[in-house]
Amino acid sequence: MQYPVIVEHNNGIFRALIPMLPGLSAEGSSRDEAVKNAQQAAEAYLANVEVTTIELNLPEAHQPLRPGSPQAVLKALEIFAGDTEAIREHFEEIEKERQREREELERQDAA
Repeated sequence: MQYPVIVEHNNGIFRALIPMLPGLSAEGSSRDEAVKNAQQAAEAYLANVEVTTIELNLPEAHQPLRPGSPQAVLKALEIFAGDTEAIREHFEEIEKERQREREELERQDAA
């Protein structure tokens, strides 16, 4: 497993924190020593616990979608259900705008 580590340096002491393991941090006199100590502390901790996952069944209204995610895009497209002509026109407009922007950039680069 890989975990991101945040390394802080204050008053000559390095501290490595593992955000995914709250409360777990380690110090050292160098960055590498702090990271190594954090790795050892995390391995010791994880050797004594079970890591598992759970599935939460929340009402759809309580499941926020990350903007731009495939799920959010599909959800947004629901307003076009049964209207393939509107979707086609919408994407044609997007493509025309992108082409216009590309041509503008080419003109600027040529100048």
